[in-house]
Amino acid sequence: MKFTLGDLCGLGVPLRASVVAALVSASGFSGAPEQSKPEMTRLPQYDNERATSWKSVIPPHTESTLHRHDRYRSVIAIVGGDLKTVTAAGEATVTHYETGKAYWQAPMPPGAMHKDVNDTDRTIELVVVELK
Repeated sequence: MKFTLGDLCGLGVPLRASVVAALVSASGFSGAPEQSKPEMTRLPQYDNERATSWKSVIPPHTESTLHRHDRYRSVIAIVGGDLKTVTAAGEATVTHYETGKAYWQAPMPPGAMHKDVNDTDRTIELVVVELK
């Protein structure tokens, strides 16, 4: 099968299908829709006058934005794993969340910020219950 360059850009120069395939391949165009990168999600569980709760689903190789926690909270590992916490200054710590275990966490110091990073190949799921 022959195409013309005119078919591609209006010049009428003959091209073979293999040349067209090579041009398309080199362009990075696959014809398939682009896959979106998974993101962390926060699914509300409840919110009342005493506490608020959400389920965090943290896919592999994702990270949150910088944020802070101003309240006491309990974190329950539904699907555990190693979650890295990185401060705004770049200091990192890793917390191992064991599936089925609950953890108590105090508010962060004033002005402190961090982001959560899942560097692993497994999704981590945590339920957070934060006191008001």
